[in-house]
Amino acid sequence: MKATDSPSLPTLIMQANTNIDVLIIGHGLAGATLATALEQLGKKVCIISQPMPGAASQVASGMWNPLTFRLLLKSWRVDELLPVALNFYTAESARLGISMLQNLDILRIFPDESADIRWQERLQEPAFEAYLSPEQPTSLPHNIELKQKQGLVKQAGWLNLPVYLQKDRDHRLVDGSLLEQAFEFNDVHFSPDGLRWNNICAQQLVLCRGQFERHHPWFNWLPLKPAQGDILTLHIPQIKLEQIYNAGFFILPLGNDRYRLGATYEWEQLAAGPTAAGKAELLAKFETVYHGTYEVLDHQGGIRPTVADRRPLLGFHPAQARLGIFNGLGTKGVMIAPYFARQFAQVLCATGTIEDEVNIKRFKKRYEQHTGSRWNDVAL
Repeated sequence: MKATDSPSLPTLIMQANTNIDVLIIGHGLAGATLATALEQLGKKVCIISQPMPGAASQVASGMWNPLTFRLLLKSWRVDELLPVALNFYTAESARLGISMLQNLDILRIFPDESADIRWQERLQEPAFEAYLSPEQPTSLPHNIELKQKQGLVKQAGWLNLPVYLQKDRDHRLVDGSLLEQAFEFNDVHFSPDGLRWNNICAQQLVLCRGQFERHHPWFNWLPLKPAQGDILTLHIPQIKLEQIYNAGFFILPLGNDRYRLGATYEWEQLAAGPTAAGKAELLAKFETVYHGTYEVLDHQGGIRPTVADRRPLLGFHPAQARLGIFNGLGTKGVMIAPYFARQFAQVLCATGTIEDEVNIKRFKKRYEQHTGSRWNDVAL
């Protein structure tokens, strides 16, 4: 796309009925955490929420895992990201009057002998002491075959993301900080003093629309690498699982004999909802270790907004300083969202900076190659 093909953002005189600081588009994990982080800094926000088929929140398990299992390494910056996340969600639970956070160990099933050897080596490293248990699992699931060796991961758990987003939505609908209606870029008008969308005046517009951003010219040059995924909710009265079971797939206990089974990763065929192939794949894996009765209660599918370098996307459009993006949370979103929501909120309050590792400016060359325009560090 050439520079002349870029969508225009017309300048108009500000005339509106409502004045806020930041207008956020999208009420998934990114939009919800950013809005709260901004409010904690005294900013007035409004979220525009438009339900979209294939949204990542439909497939997110809500789990956090302090490790990556392939090479048994610590998750990226887990020592600093995880405490911030737990404090944030604990505070959000109190604000919303709900219980949505549960700490659960992960029962990791080793795929081969080399994984067991690597586990034993990591147990001797002080850096892993907080996350690996030297104890053998004592509370094993009923009626699940455990032929391989296994170990326990500490400081893991899950956030009930649908409950969190629903409660946050309900509160915001009451106080007027969330509107459920369609958003079109043609309705946005920038001026030297701010921007206007319908009857709302704001200083900043931040897009938190996940994988849907790859369809719009303003940020489609970013290397979003979407992954479609399916997830099932099962009723399994016989296994009595007390940890998160992980053997290349996961079984997450929800309570009352309900379990979440996931998840698939499809990089080519990006369906907007659940797929028959995804369901069949999950059940085939499950039935290799469980041979009892179960019932499928729900089947969901969505498209995750992953990034080629597996780092989130924070920053401002090089041609419009009032247009920002908070995206690319990927599969570790629950753990990393609060930390970078706070960082971006501080930037929007002119009290912080965006780290180079997550700043969209790291894709400066992509932008220039894609648009034929030079990157300009525009400022307000």
